[in-house]
Amino acid sequence: MQLRLSDPSYTDRLAHFLRSLGQTVLSSGPTQLDVETPRSELEIYLRVWRVLYPDADVQLGGNGVDDAPDA
Repeated sequence: MQLRLSDPSYTDRLAHFLRSLGQTVLSSGPTQLDVETPRSELEIYLRVWRVLYPDADVQLGGNGVDDAPDA
């Protein structure tokens, strides 16, 4: 699952936050992270993140089966 941030100053903070929750996080660029977590689980983590950092815009992108559109 790919995460894109609008502000690169939050990228390391989000990576650290997700790692503190036991997630494997890879940085793919100054504003992009790759996380191997099911979308539904990641959405829960991002809800908490958005409460902690309401100014940090994070977009959830896809790269896996979990992102297939519903038929």
